[in-house]
Amino acid sequence: MARVGTMEGERTMSKDIPEYGGAYITATGWTGYKGWSTGTSANGKRALMYETYFDLSGYELDDLTLLPTIAVLQDPGAYISNDTNTPIMEVLDIVSQERLVLDDVIDDLISQNMPGFPQSTQDWNQITFGQYRLMMNTADFNETGTKTWLTAKRNDFGSGSPVVVQKLWIYRIVRFLVNTTKVCQIPASRMILSGIVTKEKELVYIQRLRRNYETQGSLT
Repeated sequence: MARVGTMEGERTMSKDIPEYGGAYITATGWTGYKGWSTGTSANGKRALMYETYFDLSGYELDDLTLLPTIAVLQDPGAYISNDTNTPIMEVLDIVSQERLVLDDVIDDLISQNMPGFPQSTQDWNQITFGQYRLMMNTADFNETGTKTWLTAKRNDFGSGSPVVVQKLWIYRIVRFLVNTTKVCQIPASRMILSGIVTKEKELVYIQRLRRNYETQGSLT
């Protein structure tokens, strides 16, 4: 019991995500860079993803629950590209209790759905935090050559539901319909999640495990 007590209380976790710099090739998609990868389907090849996770296995081992309180994305820097003909870029930042597949997320995005929304395979409670941004280039600022993309629309989503999984997955996903051989740069970022770790009543905890099992089939 002493071990459980020392692990309870307020916690703040952070995870750094590296910058991206690469080119789009029609046949193969975006070039890999520092852990960033592209999809395999026709739609997925037009997107980039970086995947990492918060390791919560210590909490899960002691039957503890993480109650998220706030999620913050830090991404100071510029989104830029030398493709001056492409008007928009879409950026998704997600913290998920379920591991996501880039091709599936992009198919849903094209259909105006996000993970946790009706068409997706994820339950709303599985998406701890999500942020969508529509970026548009700064042609109106009379930039020449390489252009900067600025946020035109932003929406947050997700449930902030209690977490009892071993891994809380973190995603940066960028969909950019750039022309072949053109390049883009995405700034480095940091995902910060604060919450309270607590020991719930046994029946409440078991119900959370059951719900996770029913919605995603496993706890990993």
